[in-house]
Amino acid sequence: MSEEGKGNKPAKRDHGPQGTHVFSRDEVDKLVDEAGSSDGAPSTRAQLKGVSVEVKGREFPLGGARLVIGRASSCDIILSDSSVSSEHARINHDATGWRVVNLLSTNGTFINDKRISSEPLHHGDRIRFGRVEFLFQDPDQARTAGASHTSPKAGRSWLPWALAGTVVAIVVAIVVLVNLF
Repeated sequence: MSEEGKGNKPAKRDHGPQGTHVFSRDEVDKLVDEAGSSDGAPSTRAQLKGVSVEVKGREFPLGGARLVIGRASSCDIILSDSSVSSEHARINHDATGWRVVNLLSTNGTFINDKRISSEPLHHGDRIRFGRVEFLFQDPDQARTAGASHTSPKAGRSWLPWALAGTVVAIVVAIVVLVNLF
């Protein structure tokens, strides 16, 4: 007899039929609230720069503390691509910086090819709404983070050299031992 037949409730589904994340309107409101209030003063230089064919070369300044992206005429940034939902995502700015929140979109919101519900944005991130891709640019964030922020790879740039040095040391030790005997 299945677990469902024993009176237990079936496991809660958090994904739709094609991997789409399923959220209630209350969950979306909670994510938006967690993303921050509209009190943060946004950088007037932050923007989304079009990467995919539909928006290539177009620049969308992020002038407000909360911007809605989607196909609807009421959106702050209107994208006419069919893969974009009517109210696809919201970009918020607060004291901690910029954040993107997916708003029950059908085809998802992605940062650097990772599907997200709510994530902070960093200068240079690639953000995709459905099939429409942008580059997030915030020169103010890049300038302040420049000295203190290094990529994960930059922090480990010595690792290949250390491994190569270890291999050379082992080979030399083997050659010396072989010549001794």
